[in-house]
Amino acid sequence: MKRRSGLAAALAVSALLAAASARAASPPVPVRVGEAVVFNLSADAEGKPGKERAARASAALASVLAQAEPGEVRVENAPQLSVIYVGGTAIVELLPADAALAGGPALEAYANDRANALRLALSSERKRSQIAETVFSWSLVVFFALIAFYLIKRVTTLTARARAWLEERGDRDLAVSVKSIELVRPAVVKSSAVIALGLSRWLGQFGIFYAWLAIVLSLFEATRGYTERLTGFVLSPLSQLFGRVAVALPLLVVAAFAALAVFVLVRFTGLFLASVARRETQLDWLPADLAGPASVLLRIAIVLGALVFAAPLVTGSADDSLARLGTIVLWALGLAAVPIFATGLLGAAVIFDRRLGVGDHVRIRGQLGRVIRVNLLELRLATTTGSEWRVPHLALLTQPLERLGAAPRMAIELTVRREHEATSVLVVLRDAARGVGKDAAAEIVDIEPSHVRYRLTATLSSLEDRSALLVAALGALSAAGMDGGENALPARRE
Repeated sequence: MKRRSGLAAALAVSALLAAASARAASPPVPVRVGEAVVFNLSADAEGKPGKERAARASAALASVLAQAEPGEVRVENAPQLSVIYVGGTAIVELLPADAALAGGPALEAYANDRANALRLALSSERKRSQIAETVFSWSLVVFFALIAFYLIKRVTTLTARARAWLEERGDRDLAVSVKSIELVRPAVVKSSAVIALGLSRWLGQFGIFYAWLAIVLSLFEATRGYTERLTGFVLSPLSQLFGRVAVALPLLVVAAFAALAVFVLVRFTGLFLASVARRETQLDWLPADLAGPASVLLRIAIVLGALVFAAPLVTGSADDSLARLGTIVLWALGLAAVPIFATGLLGAAVIFDRRLGVGDHVRIRGQLGRVIRVNLLELRLATTTGSEWRVPHLALLTQPLERLGAAPRMAIELTVRREHEATSVLVVLRDAARGVGKDAAAEIVDIEPSHVRYRLTATLSSLEDRSALLVAALGALSAAGMDGGENALPARRE
């Protein structure tokens, strides 16, 4: 039994010696920061082999390097143990054996030396990492700029091809029709598509530039805050808009069908009245020459009626934007129609007050005319030249109208040489006027060195009799041997 106990003890001592020699012969495990070795851990602690300690230290250093502000490097000493910290992160626990393997200094001095080495290594690694990150970021800026430039050129090329196709085939391939009824002309679809292409090109180019700018700003630490502001400034309103659209989607669908129905009705009305204007369709109550204006008025009335009356039914609110738009358009049309309404009111006053009647002779702007028609909007005159004047009643507010009555009193002026007795000339002119009109009167207007100017006035049956009055006056003067000239003007009404 004693021999067996001694043998077991010998075997145990041999195992302990073998383990001690194995530990002494274990190779050191380096701990690096970048390319710099800051620790060589080769002594094994109880339950913590060197490789495990080195792996934990490397992981702690990696987490420290990932932090923006890791903190200061410091050493906390304890009996037979020194711990190196970076900020609040424990990096490694150094043992006296680690100091002994490094050359035999004391543990505290060895720990302080390794802390300084770690401090220098971390600073160098941060600088190297910042330089590498800056170079990589600028490389990405150039790379994404090339991609953005290519995409912008691609968008421009595609829109140019689409526009060329529209120019080539849009006039015959873009008609929107239901059976034989053409709802939308190809020219309208073509122009709308051209406008949509232009907007799409600008929106596409802006979107590409915005994406490139957001990516570039996010690459650098100093500009990442601007990325969030830019994103909030552009995308927040869009997201809110899309949210509202999603909430109002059922209403938008109903409104779209209602708008389509109004569009079809307006288009059908325009096509039908266009056929009336071309005399392809005959209507007893609408002449062909009035079909064009009636089409415009009727289509405007349909659109306004849809905005004012149908829009509240569709949207369920009498105070929505469509109803307000219709009300605004009605107010605008009302303001635009103020001159017409004012003319109609003046025309009503003229007609019902019997201020003018058909057959009355008037003078306006120096032009003589006979009233041939009076309606609510205008006064129609037949002039002595055979033309027809149409004077709006509103024009009478800014210029006078002289009413000459049904039998106008006209005046002509003539010049006779001074050697003829004035009394005899007045008698001759008065007798000549009595043969043409009534209430004849003659007077001297002016005396000149060689001539005397006379005015002959008479009430005539029409404006055309003015020439007869002038001929009679000239004939009477010639028969009496009194030659003279003529410069006749209408007499003003007393």
